[in-house]
Amino acid sequence: MGLLSRIFGSGDETESASSNHSQSNPDIVIESPVDDAYVHGVFRGERITFTSEASLNDQWRCLYGRSGGGDETPIVLVTEDEVVKYAFTVTRPQDIAVADTGDVAVTDIGDANDQTLGGTLAVVAPDGQPCIEHEFDANIWECAITEDGQYASTATHNPDRAVYIFDIESGALTTKFETPNLNAPAQEFEQKDGERVLYLFDGDERYRGIDLNGNTIWRSQRLEKQDRIDELLAKSEDAPPAESIDLLEEAYQLTDDENETKSIANRFADSHWQASKRIREEQGDTDEWWSHLNHAKQFYYEVESWYDGRKGVAKVARKQAKYHLKQGQEEEALQLLQEIAALEDEHGTQLLTDADKRKIQKLS
Repeated sequence: MGLLSRIFGSGDETESASSNHSQSNPDIVIESPVDDAYVHGVFRGERITFTSEASLNDQWRCLYGRSGGGDETPIVLVTEDEVVKYAFTVTRPQDIAVADTGDVAVTDIGDANDQTLGGTLAVVAPDGQPCIEHEFDANIWECAITEDGQYASTATHNPDRAVYIFDIESGALTTKFETPNLNAPAQEFEQKDGERVLYLFDGDERYRGIDLNGNTIWRSQRLEKQDRIDELLAKSEDAPPAESIDLLEEAYQLTDDENETKSIANRFADSHWQASKRIREEQGDTDEWWSHLNHAKQFYYEVESWYDGRKGVAKVARKQAKYHLKQGQEEEALQLLQEIAALEDEHGTQLLTDADKRKIQKLS
């Protein structure tokens, strides 16, 4: 059923509200002031508790049902005189945004028992005409609308992770902006230096501002730091080991995210390992070679909860044990091989080779 067939109940704006706020359409009876935090009413004979959302100029109120049964939830547009302008129904509204013009945007997240990914952004004009009814193949959450009712937006969860901006007059999608670091962020339209900007939030804080073409025109300090980290990581991929180490060290110092720290530490360890191999090929068993091995092990230990980290520790310890054996330092070699064995026992992961086991048995 399309949105048009679900819009009904236009009131007369010239009427005054009655004392109990009941409007001319018998389907909708509002029983409490529309500026209350929760508004009580009756929809088609069923008692409903509404949440009220106001436009910035306070000339419009949009009520959306937060209680009551049934398959349809009412969305009601009310004037500042508490006259019902119109109503329409959706399955399960999550968020509402109201423009100063009376245009209403709503995200309908669908039946709670339906596990299929999806949701619908609907926008309805103040005269009750539907402007947008866009269905998504990913879950959506919050929405925003410009004060002048020209643009509306919403954002998707995994696996899509993007923000969508629509031109309300034409109903066309104007921008899709991917948000790999944000999952269905809240949005807020505003003017910045005379230009319309859509701010994307991470939690309660503004994270990024984009224009209508999807260009980033504002960054939070945290985003600026993240962009620098991403730049350093990208450069490190094709850089020689020594340069890669410098780039990764800066990125490692900048990040404060636990998962990203581990990821960088793993790459940091790999770069030290590669540097040690290059130095050994060119210069032999030098102090610099040994230093890179120690650094590689240090950062592999930071990610020992990952298999790659444990495997990294094992290969470095094995290389160090081989060096000590060559120097006739059997006790040091045994300690390093036992280090691998201890890591294997702790995590239940096979790390010792058959050759390692034979050496442990021989040296013990």
